[in-house]
Amino acid sequence: MYPVGLVFAGEAITGSYGVGGAASAGFSLASAAAKPISGRLVDRFGQRLMARMLLAVFVAGSVGLLAAMRSSASSWVIVLLAAVTGLTAPNVGSLTRVRWTGMTKRSDLTRWQALESVNDEINFIVGPSIVALMASWFTAAMSLVTAIVLAVIGTLGVTALPGEPPAATHWKKATSWVKPTHLVVFGSVGGLGMVLGGLMVTVVAYTAELGYPAWSAVIFPLNAGASLMAALVVGRLASGDLVSAHRKATLWLLAVLIPYGLGDGIAWFMVTAAVAGLGTSPNLIQANSLVAATTSFDRRTEAYSWVAAAAGIGIAIGSALTGFLVDAVGAEATRSWVTVLGAFPAAITLATGLIRKRGD
Repeated sequence: MYPVGLVFAGEAITGSYGVGGAASAGFSLASAAAKPISGRLVDRFGQRLMARMLLAVFVAGSVGLLAAMRSSASSWVIVLLAAVTGLTAPNVGSLTRVRWTGMTKRSDLTRWQALESVNDEINFIVGPSIVALMASWFTAAMSLVTAIVLAVIGTLGVTALPGEPPAATHWKKATSWVKPTHLVVFGSVGGLGMVLGGLMVTVVAYTAELGYPAWSAVIFPLNAGASLMAALVVGRLASGDLVSAHRKATLWLLAVLIPYGLGDGIAWFMVTAAVAGLGTSPNLIQANSLVAATTSFDRRTEAYSWVAAAAGIGIAIGSALTGFLVDAVGAEATRSWVTVLGAFPAAITLATGLIRKRGD
């Protein structure tokens, strides 16, 4: 929600989509880079103390960002403040996932991860719509204020719940808990992020190329809705071997992306974009389940934060590369590139599986 609010507020206040887009990118990249660090701090000092301290800095930075926009500050100041705000952005998803691990058995990992993914998809569908409505009904700045208020409510709500995970008693380096399995997960989730970045750019570009730019507002919820339905299905299935389930999820992602680069016309494109969404939540569910099963409880916030960071960095890379390709060859031809990106996670998990078999 916050990056979308930055685009609305940036354009309305400064008169430039470039400033709004740059501020949104600065926020997203800084947030992705800082998530593992903030996750480690939360593990070390506890959710209630550390998450609220980070939230206070986030709110202060957001107020400063709005003030800079209204005072016609230079674009680099606005982007810098957006990045500073991103460094302390609330990571509510990681906080709730850690609480679930303390409440459930290992055999239920996939089910509660599926529940969290359903929640994520609902937020993805509803969040941008709320921001857009605030911008339409009131002012564009109100869209950013709404995102800030909801972030505050979410963070305070989670940290106020009973059963706070205990703070870690020892400060360990990341290298002390990161295993080869984690690196595979982070790499595959980074590839998934590249797919999501490519999807975002091609949906906007191809609908505009076809002459139906407004239909992107329909396609994005369809894609997220398909991911939500996939999460419900995965939650009903037995998890079994988590490594194998993760590998199958990456192959499933590649399979559902194949139609995306084929055919033409807005109707067909809507169908293929929705089908592509069926691969998102299964990958995130299995990735987070595998991380939870292979990480000690006192490091799980940081571990989940690395998953989120990998996805965020992948989105930034994928959207940038896809944008360049759209400019070079057009949106229609670039759709196939998204399918190519979908091969990366599958290649990573298949390669590591073959290496393990040879090692055995």
